[in-house]
Amino acid sequence: MLRSVNFDPKLDLDAVVRRPWKERESMSPDNLALKTSHLENSDDAYLLEQFEHHRDFARSFFDGYVLLSADKRILKYNQNFCVIMNIKHREVQKYRTIDDLLRTQIPNTHETAIDRVLNSVAVQRIDEVQGYLVAADKEIQLILGSYPYLSKSGKLLGACVFLRDVTAEKNLQGKYTGAKNEANTDPLTGLYTRRYFEDWIDKEVLRAREQQRAVSIGVLMFDLDKFKSVNDNFGHQAGDFVLCETAKVLKASSRKSDILGRYGGEELIAILLNTTKQGNCAAAEKFRQAIENHVFLFDGKRIPVTTSVGVSSFLSLEESREVVIARADKCLYEAKHSGRNCVFSDFGKGLVKVTEENLSFLDD
Repeated sequence: MLRSVNFDPKLDLDAVVRRPWKERESMSPDNLALKTSHLENSDDAYLLEQFEHHRDFARSFFDGYVLLSADKRILKYNQNFCVIMNIKHREVQKYRTIDDLLRTQIPNTHETAIDRVLNSVAVQRIDEVQGYLVAADKEIQLILGSYPYLSKSGKLLGACVFLRDVTAEKNLQGKYTGAKNEANTDPLTGLYTRRYFEDWIDKEVLRAREQQRAVSIGVLMFDLDKFKSVNDNFGHQAGDFVLCETAKVLKASSRKSDILGRYGGEELIAILLNTTKQGNCAAAEKFRQAIENHVFLFDGKRIPVTTSVGVSSFLSLEESREVVIARADKCLYEAKHSGRNCVFSDFGKGLVKVTEENLSFLDD
C-alpha cells in the first residue's frame, strides 16, 4: 500500500520529497529530476512517490521518459528524454511545461498527443505522432506511450510519458517507398509499369489456384487512335500531354481496386478484379466514352482523341496471363480495323463488338 504524504505549504518540499531520493540516485544521468520549484502541491509529491515504485523499471528503458503532472508540468525525466529533445539535461529546468518544450500533433486530428494521454486514465500508445522541438526548431516523428497515475480517490494526477524518436526510420521508409513507387510506375503517365501489373496478375492467379477458386480478372487493352498523327501535327510534347491526360481520365473513371498501367507506347491497360464479363465490357465502354468526351487542350489547341479497346478475362485456372492478354490484344486489333473508337470482347465464344445496347445480353 502506498504511503500518503501530508502536505504542508510551509514545509520545504525538497526535505519532504527530494532529499531521500538524492541519497540513492545523486542525479544519475539515466534518472534525472528537476528542481523542487516545479513541485507545487501534495498531488505532485504523491505522484512522485508513486513513480518511485516504478523507478528501477523505468531506468531500464532505452526510450526517453518524462513524468508530467496533470497540468503538463515536467516533474522528472531521464537522459534519453534530453537526447530526444536535443538539449542538455540542466536546460530542461528552464521549461515549466512540456508544451514549452515539445509540441505534438496526431495526424488527421486537432488533438495533441500530450492532451490525449493526460486526459485518459488508461494506458495509451500512439504510433504516429508528429512532434516539433521548440528549443531545437526541429520536426520529429515519435511513438508515444503513457502510464497514468491516480490519487486514492481516482483523480488523475499525471502520467509517465514514454517517447521513442522514429524520425530516422520514417525517413528511410519514405525513401524506400518512394524508390519502390518510382520503380513500379511509368515516369511519364504515373501508371503502373508493365512489369508491375504482370507480376500482380501472376500473384493473383497463383492465389486463386491455391484456393481452388475462379480467377476473376478482367483485362482491358487500350490503344489511342491515330496517335502518330498527334505527334506529327502537334509535336511530341503534345503526344506526351495526351498520354498524361488519358491516364488522368482513366484514373478518374476507375475504381480504387483497378490496376492501370502503360503497356508500351500509346498502349495502356486496365486490370479489373472481381468483375463479370458484362462488368468488364461496361467498364471498357465507360473508359472509351470518357476519353472521347474529354477536352484535350494543348497550347490553346484542342486535340481530338479517341481510343479502341479490347476486352477479355481468364476463362479457367489453367490459362496463363500471356494467353489472356493476347486474346484482349486480338480484340483491340479488331477494334482498330473496325472503324476505331469502339470496344471488342472475346470470352471464348469469338469476337463481339460491345455497344450499350448489347451489354445486357452478354453471357456471364
